[in-house]
Amino acid sequence: MNKKVKNTLNSVDFIEEAEVSPFLKEKVMHHIRNASEDIQDKTWSWFTPKLQLTTLVCVVVLNIMAFNNLQETTYDETVNTFAESYGLSTSSESSILY
Repeated sequence: MNKKVKNTLNSVDFIEEAEVSPFLKEKVMHHIRNASEDIQDKTWSWFTPKLQLTTLVCVVVLNIMAFNNLQETTYDETVNTFAESYGLSTSSESSILY
């Protein structure tokens, strides 16, 4: 067993430096850049200008509807609704316990 361990450790001495192409890094970086550009193109390709315009129109219409609805309700109605929903309103009804 000790002989096998020594042989394994001694085999490290025979490892030589690997020769690499001087342009390997540039090639790898080029492939990575191309792959990331492809992913970005595919990610936003579904969000076409027609869809963008449709989304914008929907948001504007919803904002106009919300603004008009907000103007129609009065402050007192809003406060009363809030108070009733949280049980903060005082009732004007007479109670047996009072």
